[in-house]
Parts: sequence; structure tokens; C-alpha cells
Amino acid sequence: MSYKVEIKKNKDGFFEMHPSEAAVIVKYRVEAVVVRADGTEIARGRKGATKLMHFTNLADATDLKRVAREAISRCTYLDPSRIDELEQILAALRTRQKLAKPSRPGTAMRPATGSSANRRPKVDAKISDLPQYRSLLYNTIEDKIAGSEMILQLVQSKVHVAQIARSDPVINALARLLFEDESRNLDLKINICRIFACMAQLSLAPALFTKNRIGGSLLQEVDLELQRYQTWKDGLVQRQHEPAELESFRKKFIHFLRKQDQFLAVALKILLLIGRDLATQTKMVKKGVVAVLARCCERSNPEVQILGLRFLLRLSLFVENLERFAQAGVVEKVARAVDQQRSREVGEYGLRLLYNLSLCPTIRQGMLKKSFTKRILPLLEDSKYCELTARLLYSMSQDSRGLRAAPDLGATCARLLARNSESHTGSGEYLLALTTNLVNHPGLAEDFAGAVKMDEVMATSLATSDAALLRIVNLVTKNVPDAKWMSEQNLSTIVKAFKTEATTEFTMECTIGLAVALEKDHCSAADVSRFCKLQTELTAKSVQARTPAELLALAYFIGALASTDKGADLLTAASMTDWLCRKLGEPDGQQEELSLQIGYALMKLTQYEPARLRIMDYPGITKVLSTNTQRASDVSRSLFEELLRHLSLVSEDIHEAWKSERFQQYNGQWLQAIATRHGNGADNIYATDDFNDDEMDLITKFGLEEIGLDLSDDLEDDDDDVEDMIERYSARTHSRLDFRS
Repeated sequence: MSYKVEIKKNKDGFFEMHPSEAAVIVKYRVEAVVVRADGTEIARGRKGATKLMHFTNLADATDLKRVAREAISRCTYLDPSRIDELEQILAALRTRQKLAKPSRPGTAMRPATGSSANRRPKVDAKISDLPQYRSLLYNTIEDKIAGSEMILQLVQSKVHVAQIARSDPVINALARLLFEDESRNLDLKINICRIFACMAQLSLAPALFTKNRIGGSLLQEVDLELQRYQTWKDGLVQRQHEPAELESFRKKFIHFLRKQDQFLAVALKILLLIGRDLATQTKMVKKGVVAVLARCCERSNPEVQILGLRFLLRLSLFVENLERFAQAGVVEKVARAVDQQRSREVGEYGLRLLYNLSLCPTIRQGMLKKSFTKRILPLLEDSKYCELTARLLYSMSQDSRGLRAAPDLGATCARLLARNSESHTGSGEYLLALTTNLVNHPGLAEDFAGAVKMDEVMATSLATSDAALLRIVNLVTKNVPDAKWMSEQNLSTIVKAFKTEATTEFTMECTIGLAVALEKDHCSAADVSRFCKLQTELTAKSVQARTPAELLALAYFIGALASTDKGADLLTAASMTDWLCRKLGEPDGQQEELSLQIGYALMKLTQYEPARLRIMDYPGITKVLSTNTQRASDVSRSLFEELLRHLSLVSEDIHEAWKSERFQQYNGQWLQAIATRHGNGADNIYATDDFNDDEMDLITKFGLEEIGLDLSDDLEDDDDDVEDMIERYSARTHSRLDFRS
């Protein structure tokens, strides 16, 4: 069959100024889709791409806005709304081109000042002059900058980089300058970092960097630069009341900030590369890299923020590092970076990091105390961050406080689901999982129901066979009395899905949806019977149900159907009473949730005399029910005891059989207690009359009183109404999404 490949480019391209050339780096995503001739999609793939946009002759008279507009019109994958941002980058390029013009000719190897290293004309470096360049690293600061630039030219060539990396004298000189340079000249440090960045991709780089302690030196330099940045900021604040000095100081600060961002970007790239080694990463964590990276997230440069977030994201995968994250206040710093949204990548990496941190209970509690849920809620309605924000909120919703902290969360999720349904885009799995957690709480379920039309949401879930969305509808219907999805079309569609032979998650949710509607009196057994032969379908479903989830859904439906005489009549005719008793005695029926639903259904069926007689006639019913009274759960034990007690009122045979079963159970426990005492060395258990209180209680319960067990007094005094029993032990809908992050 013929097919074609469609190439789509992401319009949310991210661009930045090239560190050395008169160009703009454009980063974007390319998506390739393989489709058949009829338009059916076969495969899909994504890949990051980078392109350079060169700009020359940006004179003072050049209209930068026009240039930016023309550049964006040629690059269709750039967002036209970001024309102002591109114009600012072009202005910075023009300023850098002015500074790059030489102050006077013939000063290539010795610039006039150390802070203006880019003002000399470019001189081609030669590998044969490497010793000469190395010797410059021991002279004045101007010579050091010139020598480092020549070496940088050489390592940018794949031909020479390995040779220079193996030159110990050159590497030693560069490492010494990075570690011991007292001038703190940013031009020199940027050159040295770029040299090491070119070497970082070599196979010998890990051993080379470890030997010369490059990682430790870089981490120390980054920390010192961040301290210098804080000193400059404090100086700017101090000069707010001195207008004469303020403007001059601000210009110097901006120039310093631009240089420092270049250094931090290159340094963080090297740290990110060498941090791939776990042993090196562990050393960096011990030296405080988490706190340093957290401070980098507060920078205004998106590239520095992204590199810091990427490194923190990698470190957050190790549980032993999470304590340091809490101590460094990473959550608050990253949250501020996400709030500013200087670039899409900052928001994405920030939300991923916050999600990882929210999996730690201690950090999650700290986030909830600061109303973090309410803070990030606006990002949920941003299409760029919706799924990542939903994932973070889903993690925080595991704590009930995370749900109560944002009152508008339920309504927001409802609007998003409705918007996605209208646009036919589909909702992400995390948004559906988050909404499922929300509607499990009655208050938030009411907010959800008030923001949408339940019949329309139900119609969408049925039309798209969306099990997760249908689960949300079922939970809202159960928790909100006024929430109704019932319409003739919806009922017809859901019954049609209920009749399907193939058992899927969607068909199970359809079964539960019908059960909830029956339980809430939104429809009746007669209404369901108009669209199918309910007795036949029940018989078929009882044969098809195999897995615990299928059995649970069917048992819940039977319990809801047994609420009326019409439903109980159908169940009895379909031999569902025998099926319930049989499943309760099988291994599958011993699961806690399933046994509760079966017990609840049997309790309701005992109100209907034909069904009650079928239950009492089931072989071994007393033993089956008595076995379930030995469960660890108080709810299960009490439910089956009351069910047995109720059956004993109307059946002497069950009454006598239950007496016998209880005696055997208590006698077995008594013998086990004796064996336990023998095992503990108490061989002379009968040789003394000195029983303690616990032993007397044990004998009274298991040994003496129950031998002549008589339940007649209890049965005569037991005037509990069966309706009260059903209300007390009514099982809930077990439809919670089993979602693993």
C-alpha cells in the first residue's frame, strides 16, 4: 500500500544569540508522520533540530524590527508573536559587532585592555605554534587571554583537539589558570571553559578532568561568580539614591551580567557532561552542587536556567539527594523560574523537576504548606504546560490536603475536559487521572458537576469509548445526588456497550455506570430491559467474567439490580444467587473488595423471598458464609455475621449448621492457643489454678462456654431491620484509577 511522509515543524521554536558569531541559534522540533494514501497514520516520530541564522552588516541605520520580521517570515517554524524577542537579540548582536572592531591595527596578540579581548582582528592559529601559545598563559592577563583564544581556535578543529588534550603541559597550564587566576577575568575563564567543553566529548575526557580536578575547580568558580553577582546586585541597590552614579553602574552591571552568563552557560555544560559518571556526580553533590544549581535557576538568562534545571532533574532521580534539595530551597527557586516563563523549555524542565520532588513525602508536605497547588493552578489552563502541570497536581493529589488547597481545581479540570471534547483533541492521561482523584471527593465532585453538562460528557465518553472519562462520570454520579447523565440516547448506547461480548476496561465501566444509575434511581431494571434481554445478558456475563476486575464490576451491578423486586426476580431467574454463592466460595471470592460486593448483593437479595430460598438451598452456604466471618477486616466480618444471623432467623438448619461451624472454629483456635503455649515451654498448663486475666478470657471464649453454644436468645433479641444492615454495609463503587507514574 502506498504511503507518504509528512514533515511538521514545531512553531514554538526557541532561539538565542550565538556566543561568538553574528548569528542566532534556532532550536526547534521536527515531527515526521507516516500516513497511508487514505490518511491513516502509520507511525510518528519527533527529533530536536538546530539551525543558524546569520546576520551581517547590522549598522546603526538598520531597521531591526524589519529584519526580525523578515527572518521570522522566512522561518515558518518560528512563532510570529516573538518578534520583539528576536529584535532584542539583533540589537545585542549589533552592539557586540561594534565592540569587536579593533581599536588600532596590529594588536592581535596584545589587546589594549583585558575586558575587551574581542576587539582585535582574528588571527588564524597554527598547531605548530602551540608551545608559543602555551608560553603566553604565564604572562600578563592580556597575553593569557590571547594565548587561550589561539588554543580555543585549535581545539575547535576535530583534527587538533585530541592532540592538544594529550598535551599535559597545555592542560596543566589551563587547569592552573582556572583554579588560581586572581584577576577573575571573565574573558579568560570563558575561553578556558570553551576549550574544556570541546574536549568533553572525547573518550579520554573523564580521566583527563579527574586528573586535573576540572570539575571541582569549575564548581568552585561558578559558586564564586554567583557570589560576585550578589555583590553587584547589592551595589545596585545601594546606588538607588545616587542618580549620578546609578546609570553608569547599571551599564557596567549589564555588561558584567552578559559576560557572566556566557561563563555560567559553558561551565554548566561541562559539569553536566562530566556529571554523567555516578562517582563524579556523588563527589559534586557532597561539594554542594545542588545549592549552586538552585541559585543558577534564579538567573534571568534562559540558557543558564535550563542547564541548571537539567542537572537538578538528573540529581533528583536519586533518593539520597532529596534532603539536599530541601535544604537548598530548590522548590521555591524553581517555582519562581517557572512563574517567570522566560522560555518554554524552562517551564517544561521546571515542572518535570517539581514532579520528581513531589514524589518525596517530606518535600510534598512542604509544598502543600505553602499553598503550592493554588500557585501552579493557572499553568493547568496553558496548553503548553497542561499535561506536565496535571502530572504534578496528580502527584500532589495523593495527599488530601493537595486537593483541598485549590477550591477551583475541580471546575478547572471540568472546563479542560469539556474544551478537549469540543476540539476532539483528547485529554491526557494525567489530566484524566487527576480528575479521577478529584471526583472521589464529594465537594470537588460537586464543583466538577457544576461546571459541565453531565449528559454531554457522558455522550462524549460513550462516543469515544473512553474508559477513563466514563469512570469520572460514574464517580461524579455516585458522589453528587443531582448529577444525572440519563438520556434515551445515552442509555441506549451504554446498554449496547454492556451487551458486548468482548470484555474491556470500557465495557466494565459501562457495567459500573449502569449500576450507579440503578443505585441512584436514575433508571430502573425495566428501562434497561427495553434495550436488551437482561436475564440472558446476566447469564452470559457470569460466564464471561474471569478476572477480579470483571467479577467486581458484575457483582456491583447485581447488587444495584437487587434493590427492586423486578431486579431480584430477574437475578433469581438467571440463577445469579447460585453464581454469587459459588464465587464467594472460590479463591477469587476471597479477595476483600469482591467479597464485600457479593455479601452486599446477597444481603439485599435476602429481602426477596424466592431469592432468599435459593440462597438457603445452596449446598454448603453456611460454611461459605462462616468462612468469610473469619476475615481480618471488621467490615467484612460484621457483614457476613449479620447475614448469617438473618438467615438463621428463618432457617433452623442454617441455625444449627452455624452453631457447629462456630464451635469448630473456636475449638481450632483453642487448640492452636494450647499448641502455642506448649511451643513456648508451658508444659504444665493444667497443673495450676492460677490463671491470669488473659488466660481466663481465652478459656471462657474458646473452651468452656461455647461447648453448649445456644444462639436462641441472641436470635430472639436480634430485631435489627435488614434495611439498616444494607445501609450500614453498603459497599462503595470500586472504580478508582490504578495509575502508575
